[in-house]
Amino acid sequence: MTKKFKAKNMAKLDNPMRRKILPPNRVMEMIPIEKGYYIADVGCGIGYFTIPMAKAVEEGGIIYAIDINDKMLEETKRRIENENLANVEIIHSRENDFRIEDQSVDMVFTATVFHELDEPKSFLEECKRVLKNEGDLVILDWNRIEEDMGPPIYKRKDVEYVKKCVLDSSFEVQKVDFIGNSFYVITCTV
Repeated sequence: MTKKFKAKNMAKLDNPMRRKILPPNRVMEMIPIEKGYYIADVGCGIGYFTIPMAKAVEEGGIIYAIDINDKMLEETKRRIENENLANVEIIHSRENDFRIEDQSVDMVFTATVFHELDEPKSFLEECKRVLKNEGDLVILDWNRIEEDMGPPIYKRKDVEYVKKCVLDSSFEVQKVDFIGNSFYVITCTV
């Protein structure tokens, strides 16, 4: 079983350095997000991207903040309440069971999760199940380079490996972007 990020380290998920190398607003500009969208933020952690997505989809949209860790979801809930956002639903899930309806979201967004998956194929099948026809899957993860921040290189998944996984699961890769040297963003459609 792949080691999962521990809640005791959640301060690493939002600090000045992280905001510098992974600015949420830049990511929002890269992904195909629209007002009124329903989005599954899978592995939402502390809500780092949940909050800007909730603001982007506005009141007509919904963000499903999904995570396997209760402590992370508690922090996400606290942040949502501080922002007075009414369009976020907190969902405690299992890795390959998001606990939302079939074909219920316009986008599945996952950030720094893919490298932690035990069963990428099962995870991608679950993404496909919840996506509407022609829905988008966005995978943001650590580039496979050695650096001080983030997981060690042996845990990181190369962008070509992730592309192969999504293609093998019948997704179509629309584009690949990079955020500095540290991250890649793969946008796919069903």
